[in-house]
Amino acid sequence: MAFNVLKLFLANRPVLTRIRRGPFRGARIAMNPRHSLRKIFGLYEHELNDWLEEALRRVSRVVDVGANDGYFTFGSAAAFRRLGKTGEIIACEPQDRHVAMLHESAASQAKTGIRFEIVHALVGRELKPGMITLDSLRPPIDNSNDKVSTLVKIDVEGAELDVIEGGRSWLGRSNYFVIEVHQYELVGQLRDIFAEKGLTLVQLNQQRLRMIGGELRERENSWLVSDLGVACQS
Repeated sequence: MAFNVLKLFLANRPVLTRIRRGPFRGARIAMNPRHSLRKIFGLYEHELNDWLEEALRRVSRVVDVGANDGYFTFGSAAAFRRLGKTGEIIACEPQDRHVAMLHESAASQAKTGIRFEIVHALVGRELKPGMITLDSLRPPIDNSNDKVSTLVKIDVEGAELDVIEGGRSWLGRSNYFVIEVHQYELVGQLRDIFAEKGLTLVQLNQQRLRMIGGELRERENSWLVSDLGVACQS
C-alpha cells in the first residue's frame, strides 16, 4: 500500500534516478521511478543482495548481458566506486530504447576511472548480423585476451544456454556468474556445463518479502550463481 501511494508522487517517464539502498546504492540511472521502486530501495531481486556484495569485491570488470535499463550496469559501477576500484563495465543490450537509456546514464556517471562500453547487440550462440557471442567479446583495456576477474550477469529471457554455449572461454575460476534462469530444465544443463570446468553453481530461489510480497515473475524463475564459498541469504 505504501509503495502504491508513493508512486503517485513520482515521475512516470525515464529520469535520472538515485538508488538509495542495497548493493547498488549510490547509482544514478535513467529509469522510470514509478516502475522502479524496488530498485530504488534495493529490494529488486533482493535474493541476490548478499551474493552481489561479496562478488563485486572480487572483480574489476562486469559484463552485463541483457542490460535492459542499466540497473545492474550502473549499480555495479556504484559498488566499484564505494570500494575504490577502477575497472570496466560492458553492457550488452539489443533494444534501441534501452540502449538510448544506457547512453544517457553513462553520460551522467562521475569520472572515477571506470570505463563503460555499450554493445548494441544480442548475445547468443553464434556470430551473425545483430548477434555476438561472449567468446567474441574482447575486453577493451589491458590485455585483449584478459578474460579474468570478471562478473558476468546474464538475463536473456530463456536463451541462457545459448549465451553460455557461445561464451565458454569465460568459464574460469576467477570469473563469477549470475544467471537468471527462466526454465527448470535449464538448471541442470547449465550446472553440468560449469561442472565440466570444475565450477559450481548455486541455485537461489524467489522469496516473498513481508508486507510487499513477491515480484511479478514466472514461477519457474530462479538464479544460478557461482559458488563463492560463503553463505547466501535470501
